[in-house]
Amino acid sequence: MRGGGGGTGERGMRGQPVAIFRRIYIVVFLLIALLGLLFTGVTYLATTAFYAASTQLLNKDVATHIAKFTSPYGRQGFDRQKADSVFYQAMVISPSAEVYFLDTTGRVIYFHGAPTEIQRWQVSTDALRRYIKSGGIRYIIGPDPRDPDHPKIFSAAAVEGEGGKLGYIYVILGNEQYRSVTQMLMNSRVTPMVLGAVMFILAFSLLVTVWYIHRFRRRFDDMLVVLNKFRQGDFTARFALRDKDELELVTGSFNKMADLLLDNIHRVTASEKERRDFMVNISHDLRTPLAIARGYTETLVLKKGQLRPEEEAAYIELVVSKIRQVEKMVGQLFELSKMESANFETRREPFVFSEVLQEVVHAVGAGIDCRNCTDGSYVYADISMMERVIQNLVVNAMAYTRPGGQISVSLEREGAELVFRIENEGEPLSAELLAWINEPEGVRPARPAIGLAIVKKVLLLHGWRMEAGVRAEVFGGVREGGVNYFSFRMPVYEL
Repeated sequence: MRGGGGGTGERGMRGQPVAIFRRIYIVVFLLIALLGLLFTGVTYLATTAFYAASTQLLNKDVATHIAKFTSPYGRQGFDRQKADSVFYQAMVISPSAEVYFLDTTGRVIYFHGAPTEIQRWQVSTDALRRYIKSGGIRYIIGPDPRDPDHPKIFSAAAVEGEGGKLGYIYVILGNEQYRSVTQMLMNSRVTPMVLGAVMFILAFSLLVTVWYIHRFRRRFDDMLVVLNKFRQGDFTARFALRDKDELELVTGSFNKMADLLLDNIHRVTASEKERRDFMVNISHDLRTPLAIARGYTETLVLKKGQLRPEEEAAYIELVVSKIRQVEKMVGQLFELSKMESANFETRREPFVFSEVLQEVVHAVGAGIDCRNCTDGSYVYADISMMERVIQNLVVNAMAYTRPGGQISVSLEREGAELVFRIENEGEPLSAELLAWINEPEGVRPARPAIGLAIVKKVLLLHGWRMEAGVRAEVFGGVREGGVNYFSFRMPVYEL
């Protein structure tokens, strides 16, 4: 059943990307086809405009030469014979040219052809004046009296007389014959060339696009394989990183996220195992004094009236001592669990660290050598928690110092840091305990060491690290125990 569900999920994961890539193929094809059509249209319009503009520019002086050298306008009026000569010369020079003689208002007064060929006798002079003003440089089209629905390129010039302007010479440079010839050339030469180029571009673009999308799809399929493995619980599955990969940002980020997730899983697993071992050891340490207290209590009950008063008092004192020991351990466990909660916060303020140190040493540790304990440096920390740190370290040193051994506490100012150090002569610290103290991810030792756990937690809450070590003592070539030390550094607070 589980295998069938996994297969269905995998097919669903693969089916969706297939549909996505199919849509990409369709969209890309339509986009390239649309761009091809747009390119064809733009090419056609640009080519037509280029030929028209170049023809107009090359013939810009035709009307000016007619007006200057063979103008039919004269003192006796309009000379039709001379106009017919102009028509003949214009046709010889450029068969596509049609010459019109206009009056000052733009009305056609003479042309070559039948009157029925003219569909519009009045020509707007706006285009003519703009053309003449630009000197024939600007690309301007004007109305064709024979075909007013299709404006054409032209050449125009004003005819001046002694009394002022006599009229206009208006030469259409692209008549119907010109349009037919250019359309034929466009269809036979330009259009096949443009269509061939467009088809080649479309085919090449489609091939490159299909190849690239297919390559991208294969990479995407590889990603789905890794994601499916990860989804099924294989947290070691990773993407293969490649140089110049389009998905490098995604695959690299996923690998980092997976590494972080796997590391957190290992941390949680190790922490859970550590917590279980810790609770087992704590349960053992709690059960021992409770069993002793219970045994002596039962003895007092069973032998009531049979024990001497001093024996009864000793039993009661021993029971009270073991109960206090249990109470102390429970209090430490409660304190440690409170500090490990997510919403626990320290209450920091500036204070002179040496003052707290002297109070704890005087109250707890009689006979402790305290060096430079009058340093007036300020630190920024939680006073009550730092007092507990000093107290736990001093009590720990007193508990594990050999008979006749010495305990020393010191403060040293090193640059912008204040270094606290406590040493005691006794049994060297175990390698397991040293690893737990000195390594950030060290595993808690089998022996609970609740007091040291509280010290380490308090320092971590302040962003400081505790260090521990053993210095061997050798006299006459013979090793005689060692000196254990604990230390931590605090930034000096500047008021």
